[in-house]
This record gives sequence, C-alpha cells and structure tokens, in this order.
Amino acid sequence: MTRGFVMVVVAGILIGEVAFAEEDVPNLKDPKMIAAGHDLFLAKQCGHCHGVDGRGGIDLTQRELDPKDIFQSIADGREKRGLRMPAWRDVLTDGEIWQATAYVMSISQQPK
Repeated sequence: MTRGFVMVVVAGILIGEVAFAEEDVPNLKDPKMIAAGHDLFLAKQCGHCHGVDGRGGIDLTQRELDPKDIFQSIADGREKRGLRMPAWRDVLTDGEIWQATAYVMSISQQPK
C-alpha cells in the first residue's frame, strides 16, 4: 500500500467519509446486482419512506445521484430537514450496500 493511499484513507476516516478507489466500486449497471439491490430495498422496508418504486415521500427518482454518496448514506445514515435515515453498516455487508446502491442508481436520474 502506498503512503499517499494510506493518507487518503486516514483523512477519509478523520472527516467521517468513506474513501474509495475507483477499482473498489463494482459494476453498478449489472442487472444481477440491481435485482439483488431491489430485493434488499423491499426486504429492509426502504419503501416505507422512499415508496416501493422509489417515488415516495423521499423521492429517489427525480435526482442526479452519485454512487459513492449513495453508498455512504446507506452505510452511515443521514439526516436532512428533521428526517433521519438509519445507518445500515452494522446490518448489511459492503457488498449488499453496493447492491442497494446499484438499485438506487438504476431508478435515479442519470447525468446527461
């Protein structure tokens, strides 16, 4: 491991963000990954806030989303305007979080 990479990872930990190398991000367009993410989305009751199709009260379909930000929001949770999304890091593996990320990316607006 190079010293520069270690510094980036440590910096990410210190500021509470996940540092990713590009090769660590799986193929989020893989249909099997998207399907597995959809199954997790339904099984973990994400539709309660996001709607079963992602168009609920907290709509995921009308936004341009960054996969690394989605991963971090799922892993560590997030709070915005009094609404709190729970952290899933202790419940899901990183692979499962990437699957959920793939599903969310598949239903969100993609940058043009």
